[in-house]
Amino acid sequence: MGRYDVVVPVSGSSEDVMRALDPGVSGSELLPLAVHRDAAVRAAVAGRSDCPMGALVSLGHDVNLDVLGALLANPRTPSSVVRRLADHRDPRISGLAVQRLRNSFR
Repeated sequence: MGRYDVVVPVSGSSEDVMRALDPGVSGSELLPLAVHRDAAVRAAVAGRSDCPMGALVSLGHDVNLDVLGALLANPRTPSSVVRRLADHRDPRISGLAVQRLRNSFR
């Protein structure tokens, strides 16, 4: 798990992924996409630099590793969320979070 790219699923939600990536969709319009049933849509929202702070905090509780990885790659993710993810049970997520915390002190 290094870099996180959004993979558009073959199932029916590619339209929602495209909507989540659309720079014209912003603010409160992103909130329903942040709780979408498709993890690819949630990951797209988590990676956006204009993602609402409440959505970033909420996405920090997601179970999907791609969503959490996109969240950790987002520089706007609050440090409180990053610190909590440093204790994640999956070493890939905890490792990314610890690395981000280390980089923030350089």
